[in-house]
Amino acid sequence: MRQRRFVYRLGLISILSISGAILGCMGGQGSTDGGSSSRNSYDDDVFVSDESNTGTVSLDVSNTSIEVGNTTGFVVRATNSRQQGVAGINVVCDSEDGIAILEPQRGYAPTDNSGNMSGQIGCEAPGSFQFVCRLALGANRRSSITVQCTGDVPSGFRGFPGAAGGGLGGGSQTNDDGDVRIITAAFADTGSTTETSASIDISQTADCDGTLTTFDPEPFFDTYVKLVVKNNRPEQVRFEYVQYSVSDVDSKGTEFTSKKLGLTEEADSTVAQSGQTATIIMPIFKAYNGGKYVGDPLGTGIRITNRALLTVTFALVGKTASGESVAISAKATGSFGDFNRCG
Repeated sequence: MRQRRFVYRLGLISILSISGAILGCMGGQGSTDGGSSSRNSYDDDVFVSDESNTGTVSLDVSNTSIEVGNTTGFVVRATNSRQQGVAGINVVCDSEDGIAILEPQRGYAPTDNSGNMSGQIGCEAPGSFQFVCRLALGANRRSSITVQCTGDVPSGFRGFPGAAGGGLGGGSQTNDDGDVRIITAAFADTGSTTETSASIDISQTADCDGTLTTFDPEPFFDTYVKLVVKNNRPEQVRFEYVQYSVSDVDSKGTEFTSKKLGLTEEADSTVAQSGQTATIIMPIFKAYNGGKYVGDPLGTGIRITNRALLTVTFALVGKTASGESVAISAKATGSFGDFNRCG
């Protein structure tokens, strides 16, 4: 929908090459409630990449549910281990297609004297999209939040020309059918399917008791996907299975495609007609022996070892009440890494 500035893309390429695994671990999680925040931990007067440290990087979005064509503000705050703001450090932000970064127009800017960097984002298309900000250099730190863009594209709206963002690729929805669509795709990784998060913990490494003599492992759960489907057809749609795929699960370029995961009536897989919605919740990544797997961990499953932002594609297939086939798909980006779930 918009042309992105070349200087922004070149800046991201340079940062990626210098920082290495910039998409590393963070100790918090995004949320879809208004004004929520996502936090990371580190220590010292400056930023370092030791996962055992205690400073913070936070991302707050004023409104995480925005109508298409509207905008909202955000603030990124960087602090040291004494919770003091760190001035003059560059913060880089990016998003999935569907979210435009209006300010800063280049997608990055330094923190002020209080350790804050503020900006503005806008919604260009309906769906749920990831918005991510990170430190440019010196630390593997980032924070991400899911932003829901609601409503239809206003007549004559052509996006936000000249805005940054979109570097994370496709957002959470693609409307393959026209009358039936996935309006939200989100992950649940904290043991409750009512709570969604942009962060997916792939390794049970945190010690919750904080002592060196004993190891009290953090809570570690299967990862679920939560798909909200809207049906604008004049008849019911019954979905039969979900299938998902994810690229580079092991940092070696390995792509995984799941089996067809069958749905039952208990899975709320029937969507009523005329604008009604239904929520489909399915386990997708298995927690086993301190790791997270795609597929069967005791069979041909693959352990997820890529600590990065990964996009998962979901296919949802079914039929209408009159027997017509329906196939829709969605993409959702998650932050895969080592997250502290000690509470």
